[in-house]
Amino acid sequence: MTQFQRLKRFQAIVAGLIGTAFIIGFSATLVPGVLAQSLPGPVANAAQPSLSEADVLQSKAGKAMADQNWAVAEDLLLQAQHALHREHGVVTEQQGPILDQLARAHIEQKDYRQANQFKQFNHFLGQRSTSIDTRVQSEIALARWYLYSGQFDAARRLLSASLKTELARTPFEPERALLRLDIERFSARCCHSDDAIKLLARAKTQNLPADLIAQFEQKIGDLLTLDGQANLAAAHYAQQNAVKDQTPQLISGLRRYNDLDPNKVGDMKLRQELRRRRILAGVYRDEALWSQAPQTFTVALSEDFLPIAEAAQSEFGGYTDNFEPVIGAPFRFNLDQLKQALPTRYRKLARLETLEVQMTVDITAEGKPTNIRFEDRYPRQVRELMKQVFKVARFKPAMHDGLPVETLDLPFVQRFKSADSQTEAEV
Repeated sequence: MTQFQRLKRFQAIVAGLIGTAFIIGFSATLVPGVLAQSLPGPVANAAQPSLSEADVLQSKAGKAMADQNWAVAEDLLLQAQHALHREHGVVTEQQGPILDQLARAHIEQKDYRQANQFKQFNHFLGQRSTSIDTRVQSEIALARWYLYSGQFDAARRLLSASLKTELARTPFEPERALLRLDIERFSARCCHSDDAIKLLARAKTQNLPADLIAQFEQKIGDLLTLDGQANLAAAHYAQQNAVKDQTPQLISGLRRYNDLDPNKVGDMKLRQELRRRRILAGVYRDEALWSQAPQTFTVALSEDFLPIAEAAQSEFGGYTDNFEPVIGAPFRFNLDQLKQALPTRYRKLARLETLEVQMTVDITAEGKPTNIRFEDRYPRQVRELMKQVFKVARFKPAMHDGLPVETLDLPFVQRFKSADSQTEAEV
């Protein structure tokens, strides 16, 4: 999709949201507006809905959300939004917290598309502000949402296409720079560690607090490890004053682990498109047209990551803002692709969620997992999948006296439960 098409699509989303809000609130806005123009100041102000009305409605919505009564919460939030519209106009920035709550209500109901639109509309409002700080924060908020909802390319494009571009940006915004380093780990072009080191050097000239510099050091160390420069990463890890003899930590990010022959890739994409158009659809929707493992996996940066990823764009044109489910922890896979890689018995979600792969691995001082041992008998496809994943997965190694050390016999468990099925202990 061209940049122009994306812009037109976003403009349509914004116009739809503004139009809907305007139509719903028009009848309630018209009469008070006419009265306000004809009456003296104090009377006109009395006729206008006050912010307290919106605050009361928001408070009620908060209680409804606490009770997981999402439909009631959404209705109350929309009423609060309309109250603000009547006093401040349809594009008032003051509706930002309400839009965030509306997005959360839709996330809880797994309506990620609508949540995405509320997040984008909130960003649109922030960009209209006369405050530079508000515009910067709205950009950071949307980029973080894109990252946490699996829209990695959108997050990268929103902030800066490359770390080199971020490096040249003025003024320097530490929060934005840290977020851009996180996004780099989820970029298909990861990792431009040389530019990341320059970004750290620039951060050190800004008189930032020590805890912020430590965050930069951590992220630079992770990027260097992913970039195959573990010898340089050790110095950055040592700057964090980490606890001695800590266990290795799996590094978050997106990783590709199967390099396919170009002809095979083209054939797979053609078959996938034909299947999408139902030309090759069989009796079962999950019928395997090829036996091929998913091309990428992710490791979540935090618990705030949603169990979704942006649906791939069709090679034959068109665009979809749908989301596809991902499953697994700590390695997360596209659910439909994962089903194609595993034995047929795991095609049903209920059976897949019972799969728990227990392993023991060694972690080198460079953060590479080696000598993978399976603690039980698992199907060949399962073992092959985990071996392929561990070939490209990387760990922050254990540290002793400021130096990375090897770790032997590290227990490791891969689960395939959906987010709804995980217990608190597993999370």
